[in-house]
Amino acid sequence: MFRVSSLALSLALFAASSQTSFAFLGAPKLSAMKSRPVLRNNACSTKMVFWSSKSKYAEENEKIVKPLMKANKKWIKEKKSQDPEFFTKLGQTHKPEVYWIGSSDSRLAANEIIGAEPGEVFVSRNMANIVSKHDINLMSALQYAVDYLEVPHIIVCGHYSCSGVRAALNNENFASPLENWVAQIREVYRIHAEELEAIEDKEERLRRLVECNVIESCRSVYDLTIVQNRLKATSQSQLYATPRIHALVYDVSSGELKRLNWVDPDMEDPYEMKYDLEQIRTKPLEFATL
Repeated sequence: MFRVSSLALSLALFAASSQTSFAFLGAPKLSAMKSRPVLRNNACSTKMVFWSSKSKYAEENEKIVKPLMKANKKWIKEKKSQDPEFFTKLGQTHKPEVYWIGSSDSRLAANEIIGAEPGEVFVSRNMANIVSKHDINLMSALQYAVDYLEVPHIIVCGHYSCSGVRAALNNENFASPLENWVAQIREVYRIHAEELEAIEDKEERLRRLVECNVIESCRSVYDLTIVQNRLKATSQSQLYATPRIHALVYDVSSGELKRLNWVDPDMEDPYEMKYDLEQIRTKPLEFATL
């Protein structure tokens, strides 16, 4: 065994990457290593671990990554067969019609469930599709979508069987930061407590909380200064103000989307955001005519 100073360790790593051997440092020659060094830290020590290209780690990685790369090649071929200029056109412009705020749940693929192509939907996702002013990632994306992409539609989409919403109903402290995030759903429950507690069936109550969470997120979007400024400006220059804000819930068990009214009956609606659900109930949701 040998001791390696921080300078020697740095030089050893450089040697590995540049195909140079620093035998005078006592570091093993690259020909003997046959792999790139990986630093593994623990409370007691820092040591160099060498992963062989034939190690079990590499084999496990290949089981996951190789099919993904193969699927990517297949997808490219299919797209080009449909439109030889697809990727050329995709690289020339970025003007999506929709900004989608959805759940991180892997079952909610925004483009796929509404039949949209790449380039048509600008997407933000987080746990339980919460719109929070403290979420810098989402706020930055929303500002970009509204001020620069000038998207005409914003969709907040939740889904039934949401684990994040279910977690909020448990009397459990999940520890920070998860607990801080889940607490926002518990606040939604508090706002709608009278309605929710009148629902005896627990699963139905959960489904309604999912809807209430989407409704509150839409209201949070509407209240943002970025959105209000854009609505005011476009109301004076267009037939109707944009961005339009839509509340949707995805049913994982059926694949269907459900529209919700997020505008409170007592809320002023100068930009006519409220749906006439009776009028549209028999009409399918069409991506192009949101």
